[in-house]
Amino acid sequence: MAAGSDYRLGSVWLVSFDPSVGTEIQKTRPGLVVSRSSTNAKRSKVTVLPFTSKRPDDPRISPAVLVVPASAQNGLSVDSLLVCIEPMTFDKVRLVRHLGQLEDDLLKQAQGILRRYLSLT
Repeated sequence: MAAGSDYRLGSVWLVSFDPSVGTEIQKTRPGLVVSRSSTNAKRSKVTVLPFTSKRPDDPRISPAVLVVPASAQNGLSVDSLLVCIEPMTFDKVRLVRHLGQLEDDLLKQAQGILRRYLSLT
């Protein structure tokens, strides 16, 4: 866990997803914090969505991902896909380095996809 770091909603981190099991997201890659900032400040865990640079072969997954262009604000080094239907809750120790903050409009889109996936809308 990065000392004194800000684990706020919408922050982009380099996250260690290993060890993983079965078809879970693997390796160290960027992740987006989607849990509430006030909750993150009090707990030792946060909920994240993984980014991937791999383009899905299956067109059925396209409604579940969000294209996120790399920018100085979000800290991504390459254009990526945010996998909005794979929330994972981890101890903050898995968050290796803060990269940036996702743009507000993209965060709202990701939250909308996640809400639909979880049938919260």
